[in-house]
Amino acid sequence: MDRFLIVYRGGADGSKDAPPRAPERWRDWFARLGDAVVDRGSLAAAAVEVPSRLLGPKESTNSLSGYAVVQAADFNAAVALAEACPIFDEGGSVEIARLAEEPGAAPP
Repeated sequence: MDRFLIVYRGGADGSKDAPPRAPERWRDWFARLGDAVVDRGSLAAAAVEVPSRLLGPKESTNSLSGYAVVQAADFNAAVALAEACPIFDEGGSVEIARLAEEPGAAPP
């Protein structure tokens, strides 16, 4: 099994027009994922962007909303896990990346 990073983008931002966050939907989704969850991660409350070491942080414009790490056989399986993510109900999206093995780690 490979590990995949699911990054939540957009979604509930606290404005009156944004769909509300529903904690019970997130709990239910993680419960359905079961043993596939490696790290539940967290939803983000705010973000800053640091474009280079020479420039200071500025408010992020990339709509990072949080993350989780799951294990799956391949990208198709990871996408299938993410399809029911509550971020879609909140007007957001996901980005999925296969995580590389740690340097120096023994192969599985």
